[in-house]
Amino acid sequence: MRDKVVVITGGSRGIGLAAARLFAAQGASLALCARGEEKLREAARMLGETYAVPVLPHAADILDTASVQAFVHAVASRYGHIDALVNNAGASSQREADGVNWPVNAVDAVSQPLPPGRFEAISDAEWRAALEQKLLGMARVVRAALPALRAAQGASIVNVTSIKGRQPPPRVVTSGVAWAAAMNLSKALSLELAQDAIRVNVVSVGGILTPQMEAGRARWAPGKTLEEFLAPRVANIPLKRLGSMDEVAQAIFFLASPLSSYITGQCLAVDGGGLRSI
Repeated sequence: MRDKVVVITGGSRGIGLAAARLFAAQGASLALCARGEEKLREAARMLGETYAVPVLPHAADILDTASVQAFVHAVASRYGHIDALVNNAGASSQREADGVNWPVNAVDAVSQPLPPGRFEAISDAEWRAALEQKLLGMARVVRAALPALRAAQGASIVNVTSIKGRQPPPRVVTSGVAWAAAMNLSKALSLELAQDAIRVNVVSVGGILTPQMEAGRARWAPGKTLEEFLAPRVANIPLKRLGSMDEVAQAIFFLASPLSSYITGQCLAVDGGGLRSI
């Protein structure tokens, strides 16, 4: 990846930072955005010092068009083009339900007791928020980045989504619908942008151990250990464990790099086999 420019949204922590480490280790120049400027600059400093690669940090919010455009303008001014764009930003959500002390996930067994659905209680504002965070934010970034992607004369886009878009759980129907739309957008872009030699693929994640898991335990089950909290989730994953952020990063790297030069319009599930379809 030397002489390649990789842009990662949501690159200051979690899966985005894990991917940034992998690209940096392979010599890529980086541009990272996130809403929190302090964590973003910390991540950029660590990556630059550890891997001796250029890193451009730029605070940006994918919900704001002007903010996205300013980020992409800064990238183009610094590097001139973009070889790989990783759309990793997009908030997650779980909604409370009486008597529930675990998050409901797409990999939960059908026989597991589930809370009542909440479709009737979902407001228009909640629907709009989900679509903004997961679909429209992604569309804004791609639209702004297209000139710089075309300038690379052979670029790649990897959109990170959730397996909820393929296998929806109850209670978080807004999330599943929004991710499904993002995946449909990705397929459409793979067709439209092929003429520009731009590949578009999806990494769809489920059952990944991130800092959000501990935050979820504190919110949903403060009386449980993390192992106890995660037990129902792991029980229904064929590999019987959660995945690591580094394992997701490997999938992102493969689809973003020349290793997958003849792959476009595809969705790779990184979920330990939890998705109940092919």
